[in-house]
Amino acid sequence: MTESRAASALCIHDLSGVGRCSLSVILPVLSVCGVQACALPTALLSTHTGGLGTPVRTDEFGFACAALEHYETLRLSFDCVYSGYLAAPACAALVRRAHSVFAKAWKVVDPVLGDGGKLYRFVTNELIEAMRELCLSASVITPNVTESAVLLGLALHDGPMTSEQAKKRMQALRGEFGCDVVLTGIRLETGGRANGLLWGTGEPQVYVYEEEGGHCPGSGDLFAAAFTGLILQGNAAEKALCHAAEFVRRAVASAEKADADPRFGALFERHLPYLAALDDAQLNQ
Repeated sequence: MTESRAASALCIHDLSGVGRCSLSVILPVLSVCGVQACALPTALLSTHTGGLGTPVRTDEFGFACAALEHYETLRLSFDCVYSGYLAAPACAALVRRAHSVFAKAWKVVDPVLGDGGKLYRFVTNELIEAMRELCLSASVITPNVTESAVLLGLALHDGPMTSEQAKKRMQALRGEFGCDVVLTGIRLETGGRANGLLWGTGEPQVYVYEEEGGHCPGSGDLFAAAFTGLILQGNAAEKALCHAAEFVRRAVASAEKADADPRFGALFERHLPYLAALDDAQLNQ
């Protein structure tokens, strides 16, 4: 059997030295899904920003711009351009440039802006507007409920919603940005958590998933990376969504069972074989 060429993804995110988030989780997750993950860091941080003090930080925007120009000179191509945390509004313009240069790529935008009904402390009005503009060139966006409200200019709250409200939220995002939508971290009025999916010509769907009790920073990055990798494997969106949620659940559960400090993130490393097995199944079909 001849193996097919590995899909490639240009990953435009920050890199945190300590704490399982951004490129430190994206690269291994995509790799184990059989995807060539190419890092384009926009900023370097000593730690993530979720409870580990004030990180040492360097802006790598100039490097990122020069690297993108280099890739264009080399006439490289990528199957996916995948962006997340953006250190400044100018970084959104950089990602839009990548969308233009690699016009045929599948464009994944994880609009990292907030969670739990609150904006992250680095978020400014300028960054919000830049993120909205970036979403207009996306193939798919993967906001959580808080981020979906920010993108639509709605009031922020962390209360539960019905499945119908979640579906209407996804339809509003589709209407505003014209792309596929993955809505994460939905708290249902009936209890439990769910993710939403509005894909292609299909109707919006809500999928309940098993929830662990705790929360770990970087879980959203883990989910978006797993979903992206599974789609690039050739999986249907529903399957990718459900397996990505299960992967994150296992990682969070391991952190809880080990009584690990949640500030350092979910223990995803031991569960990478779960994603690798899905890739093996795909290859053996």
